[in-house]
Amino acid sequence: MVTTPLSTLTSAGSSLASHIRRTQGEAVKIQAEVASRRLYDVGVSLGYGTESLVSFRQEIETIERTVDVNHQLASRLDASQAALDNMMSNANGFFSALMSARGDPRAAGILADQAKVALNAFVNAANTNFGGVFLFSGIQTEDAPFEDYFAAPPPSSRAAMSGAFSAEFGVSSTDPAVENISVSSMQAFMDNTFATLFADPNWATNWSAASSEGTTSLISENRTLTSSVSANSEAFRSMMSAFVLVADAGLSGLNDATFEAVVDHAAKSLGKGVALMSELQGKLGTVQQQVQTATETMSVRSNILNEFVGRAEGVDISELSVRLNSLLNQLEATYAVTGRLGRLSLLDAL
Repeated sequence: MVTTPLSTLTSAGSSLASHIRRTQGEAVKIQAEVASRRLYDVGVSLGYGTESLVSFRQEIETIERTVDVNHQLASRLDASQAALDNMMSNANGFFSALMSARGDPRAAGILADQAKVALNAFVNAANTNFGGVFLFSGIQTEDAPFEDYFAAPPPSSRAAMSGAFSAEFGVSSTDPAVENISVSSMQAFMDNTFATLFADPNWATNWSAASSEGTTSLISENRTLTSSVSANSEAFRSMMSAFVLVADAGLSGLNDATFEAVVDHAAKSLGKGVALMSELQGKLGTVQQQVQTATETMSVRSNILNEFVGRAEGVDISELSVRLNSLLNQLEATYAVTGRLGRLSLLDAL
């Protein structure tokens, strides 16, 4: 006699419990969509369209990685330009000192000291390290291009210069006998023996640890370019030779005529170096512009893809809020009914 009412109550309770679970699950899903502002399960909601969205998201990630790398590259190029600016300023300052010293052999000692300062400044700028990378070492980014010329014991560069000078004139550059070096002898030395010190293979053997091959960078999906200049370029060699000649060729002991020949030769080499360094700056400037253009183009593409993906995966927050409130109201009503059912006793059922 009581089986039917009891079974009915049990069935109703089970049905309500099932309804509560479904409603709670739907509420959780909607709450997640409101929080993320995108579909809870993109695959279920969009079906075959999901494959395209996955492809777009992968492209967006690739673009963002490349843009990040480009930002780092842009900073490195800025640092390179700043270092080249320092070298140019240093060279122009010393060039002015050379011009001021022409016709005034009494300034030889001061000029030689200025050359030493300029040489140290040049080496420091050429050895600029940015983010753990030596900017002018080519692909040998872990090695500084140049050693300290005035270090003790002398590096191979200074040893080569000293050896060449002594072999040419039979005396060291600090010997008072350098006063006897004629203009023609000094000119022959500067044009030949001294010049070969800064030419290959002597340059790589005694002076530079850099690679002539510049670093390459991928700035977009299909665009790679050389993104550095090497300390092995002629600009660096010409500047270095001018500083070394004045600093370490016995300038203060030379006779007046030979002093003038050395100053003129150094000025010529330095002027050449400044002109070539300006070309290197222009080259890096072109690279900077290419990196900026590639970055801007990719950023536009990324924005378009993000907007498309956002529209495809996005949800209507207002609509979801209405649905969520409705579900919560349903849950509240269902809980109330469930509570009343729970209070029914077997006698109530009878």
